[in-house]
Amino acid sequence: MNFLIIYSNHHKGNFNWQLLESLRQNLAEEGHTIEVRDLYKMDFDPVLRTQDFEQISSGSPPEDIVREQKYVRESDVLVFIYPVWWGGMPAVVKGYIDKVFSWGFAYMSNSNGVYPLLTGKKAFVLSTLGQSREEYEKGMFQAMSKVNEEGVFGFCGIQVLEQLYFPSIHQVDNQQKEDYIEQAVFTLKSMAAIPK
Repeated sequence: MNFLIIYSNHHKGNFNWQLLESLRQNLAEEGHTIEVRDLYKMDFDPVLRTQDFEQISSGSPPEDIVREQKYVRESDVLVFIYPVWWGGMPAVVKGYIDKVFSWGFAYMSNSNGVYPLLTGKKAFVLSTLGQSREEYEKGMFQAMSKVNEEGVFGFCGIQVLEQLYFPSIHQVDNQQKEDYIEQAVFTLKSMAAIPK
């Protein structure tokens, strides 16, 4: 299977980076194809500018958007790894979706309304949290999951297979971090076994 990992974190060597490397290694060992788009390393510009919007609307998106759309098109499973900021995705991830999952590529519309164009693709979302699980169990987990499943990926026809949240990431010990990674690897391997 073809996996596209969209990664967003500033710091090499932290938990998010360890998670990325573990998933990449396990997927490679299983013989899957992996493409990683490290948004900070790429210095990805998340701003959907007026010119970008006009070019997308005319059916001729800018070259940088076309390049990312090619990666999405060729993937079977999209894996998003990012820390939760202010109850959602960091701006660079949201901007990636704003620009890449655009009209004419991820969805279209006609007289009957809007319809998805990325049906058949799967998504796996992994997010680290600064606060405790208890803080997020007051409705935040449900809210974030609903937005991703219905408002973002589902809108484009992408099925979210799993969303894993790793709370208290700055307070937990190394054993807990290893357990988090083991859970992510196990879940991803289960997905890789799902027929296309």
